[in-house]
Amino acid sequence: MNILRHWQGSYPELHGGAITIGNFDGVHMGHRQVLEELRGHALAAQGKRGDGAAIVVTFDPHPRKVLFPQEAPRRLCHLHERLERIDRCGIDATFLLHFDHQLAALEPEVFIRQLHNKFAFRHMHVGYDFAFGKGRSGHIASLRQMGDAMGFTVSEAAAFEMHGAIVSSSRIRSAIEAADLELAARLLGRPFSISGHVGFGDQRGRQLGFPTANLDLRDLVHPPAGIYAVRAHSRKQSWNGVAYLGFRPTFAGRTLVLETHLFDDQPDMYKKRLQVDFIQRVREDRAYNNAEGLARQIERDCADARAILDTG
Repeated sequence: MNILRHWQGSYPELHGGAITIGNFDGVHMGHRQVLEELRGHALAAQGKRGDGAAIVVTFDPHPRKVLFPQEAPRRLCHLHERLERIDRCGIDATFLLHFDHQLAALEPEVFIRQLHNKFAFRHMHVGYDFAFGKGRSGHIASLRQMGDAMGFTVSEAAAFEMHGAIVSSSRIRSAIEAADLELAARLLGRPFSISGHVGFGDQRGRQLGFPTANLDLRDLVHPPAGIYAVRAHSRKQSWNGVAYLGFRPTFAGRTLVLETHLFDDQPDMYKKRLQVDFIQRVREDRAYNNAEGLARQIERDCADARAILDTG
């Protein structure tokens, strides 16, 4: 998948296909429906030749972080994960736009005309709640009028429902924050995960006999503090494990951490990428009187997590 980041440049090999616009945070089941339909429209746009490009336009940072920073939602995944998951949906190119106040001020027709001049798309496929342009003043009706004038057709995806409600990033965030990992996994189409490059910790886990790989949680949505049965993945290997998410009250900690202990292995993961899939919560977080008491509890947590993963 081509990742384009600038308005400059010409890409005739991408012309004549179909395009969609959205944040796609988490690339959940509803997003995947839109992207699958986009691919179909891209193929249809070129007729029997079947070489129409499917193009996604997305933004970083999240628009609300720029426009309403106090209300910005925590992300379901890092940008690199979002792009990888879009790629897995068979998309030909992603146009990644840096969202700022200048972009936010573009009138709807100006924005769409700039996109059409760059990609010469024949079709635009959007979500059921699509709004765009300055003040989110552009909607499906005005988009169809623009299509008539510029020479492209427009379609709108139906809302994707599961378990009695529409699948949305906000609904998934709520499920994760309530530790309903089963519901979150169903809506995402995969286990909720946190990934990143492993950082250097304070080595307390190693001192207790349980070395951990530590990941940064900055700006990411996360479940409540506690112990979790997890499955962890590097690019070449996978492990069962147990993860601690919390502030380390036994040691008067003040910074939220995610520390993952991998079962039956002690790989050197420092600065390497690790993905941690949250399978089930084992227990809540709590403080212990001393390190020895904590170590005994970690042994029990490991046994409980193994039992969960062995039956999952």
